[in-house]
Amino acid sequence: MGRRNVGTTENIRHREKIMPEAGFTRPVDPQRFADHPEEMYWQSQADSFAMPAAEVEQIQLHALRRRFEELREKLPPLRRLADEHGLTAISQINDAAVLLFKHSVYKSYPVSLIENNRFDRLTQWFDNLTAQDLSGVNMAAGIESIDDWLDHLDRECGVRVIHTTGTSGKLSFLPRGWVDGTRQLRSTRLAQQPLGSPEPHDLQSVPTLVIGHRRAYNGYGAMLDALVDDLYGGDETMIVPMNPGRLSADVMSLAGRLTAGGNRAETARSALSPAIRQRMDELVEARKTAPERRAHFFDTIIDRFAGKRVMMSGNWSMYDEMMTAGQSRGIDGLFAPDSLLLCAGGTKGAVLPEGYRNAIPGFLGIPVLSELYGMSEMGALMPKCSAGKYHAWPWLVLFLLDPQTGDPATRSGTHTGRFGVVDLSYETRWGGILSGDEVTMTFGKCECGLDGAFIADTVRRYSEQEGGDDKITCAGAPAAHDNALAFLAGIE
Repeated sequence: MGRRNVGTTENIRHREKIMPEAGFTRPVDPQRFADHPEEMYWQSQADSFAMPAAEVEQIQLHALRRRFEELREKLPPLRRLADEHGLTAISQINDAAVLLFKHSVYKSYPVSLIENNRFDRLTQWFDNLTAQDLSGVNMAAGIESIDDWLDHLDRECGVRVIHTTGTSGKLSFLPRGWVDGTRQLRSTRLAQQPLGSPEPHDLQSVPTLVIGHRRAYNGYGAMLDALVDDLYGGDETMIVPMNPGRLSADVMSLAGRLTAGGNRAETARSALSPAIRQRMDELVEARKTAPERRAHFFDTIIDRFAGKRVMMSGNWSMYDEMMTAGQSRGIDGLFAPDSLLLCAGGTKGAVLPEGYRNAIPGFLGIPVLSELYGMSEMGALMPKCSAGKYHAWPWLVLFLLDPQTGDPATRSGTHTGRFGVVDLSYETRWGGILSGDEVTMTFGKCECGLDGAFIADTVRRYSEQEGGDDKITCAGAPAAHDNALAFLAGIE
């Protein structure tokens, strides 16, 4: 099967037709789920988690076979992985465990392509990871940085790139096509809805507060763009960011390469292109006003949104900082109780005061802060139930692998090992990823009553020596960006 050329007027019209409906429950035909697992996205949360586990497994097996058959010849890394393991067809779910991509797949390009501005060659490499045809993309004019390259692919080719923070010294790049992006707003709404609650309503008038940058090529940045385009009707004023600027891929890439490679600061600047030097200087200069901007953001929240219904995403550390700032101003019970606030990414390594899990929702004025687990590789994050477990949506096929042998655990009972997943909602890339997270996973019935695969709230990262990697995450991206700027500020 040949690739689809997405740069056509027909495909752009297709995107315009389906995007405005994104984010809302639609009538679905369960008989189509096995051939079109992405349609499970559009049923209600209650219907998704009410599906019998045995029925879900049958749908997942059929859908895995179909996705593998559709994408094998379009994606060379998937074909090579299958050939390496002699896998020609999927007969049972655990067969697909050998098809989980490691993070190294998404950063297997020579770093010299970035250092030498060879974005034409970088595009050729990236073309192997998406079913969308990038062979005719013109990279000749005006592409002088990673940020330029990301913008060009998004604007001209219909490919939204999700990148890592690059702390290992190299950014990973993961493709998301327009047809995959139509589910971005729906993913947001699923995440914002506490498990077991009615679907949120009347969100068009509810502003989104952003503890970070307005522009970013990560999952969170794509979510913000989807909110503006498909929920707010293009009204940018409904997004209230701490930093109206951009989380720069060039900044994180450069800092990661220099720190990982041991380059001396006094020789690094001379090796940079004039365009990158200028961009770095602008960002370093802007960093000097960051404390004032942060304080102004908290003042804005208190002055404009106290007692109002808002939407916000963050991690426990971010919310704790907000609570400290608010309580110093004598504020408590900040927002309306029907606000939609979610928490992902844990504490990001911060040591928080005892009782923070109860104190923070009280400060925010909401009954509970919805916690979720997942990665940007997954279209929708897994919500936490009343028993403290993270539950998988029916289009997420979970795997638990032995960290040493890579063998998958049996799909029954409780096991501890390395987390893997195939997200069946993706159509233009292979949704299989092997994470660096150690999890305890159960295949069975939870104390909360839900039946199916779920994960305990004991997630930790394997060390890099054990196969960990820089995670494609959103929650820690602002801090990583600030750390990169702090490092680059010392380069003369």
